[in-house]
Amino acid sequence: MNTLSFYIHGNADGHNEILEMLTTFLAFFEGLTINGGASNNSNFLGGITSLANIHPLLVHFPIGLLSLFVAVDLIGTAAKKTKWRDFASGLLYLGTVFAGLTVWAGFIASDTVPHGHNVHDIMERHEQLGISILALSAALSAWRLRRPVNGWGIYNALTVILLGVIIFGADLGGLMVYKYGVAVEAVTVSSEDSHHNH
Repeated sequence: MNTLSFYIHGNADGHNEILEMLTTFLAFFEGLTINGGASNNSNFLGGITSLANIHPLLVHFPIGLLSLFVAVDLIGTAAKKTKWRDFASGLLYLGTVFAGLTVWAGFIASDTVPHGHNVHDIMERHEQLGISILALSAALSAWRLRRPVNGWGIYNALTVILLGVIIFGADLGGLMVYKYGVAVEAVTVSSEDSHHNH
């Protein structure tokens, strides 16, 4: 049986990352053609399938959506653009839904992810900030649904506070992962491992 095979030749030193990524991408499709549509490639979405829980997957959505909401809403207010503020409303509502899902997943993660006493207090503060983000975004959503928000005022101040809480919460999450290695498998690094020199 004939199979479709892809080969891409890079530069002589073998350090062309774009070609390597393209080769991996095409190899995935090669696996699809060989197996009649069922891929045996264990690297496909390997990051997601390696997660101990879905909290790290969900957490990016409320951070991105609610941060963008604050920026668009403030710019729309300053420029007196109603359509910008309408778009910001959609970002707020969607961000609030994802904040709820993320907090739910965070509760599950805190009970299932092993962590030491040195991280427990950080995790508790991270959890409190996550709940605060959900409560504040839900309150802002309810306020916005009940009556239109025009001009500058308390509402805008609360959106800036929301952004600050998001930043502090994300910082504590990063601290747990990147400094203390919560939910991260240790990797043995040898002297022969490659280093990127940019």
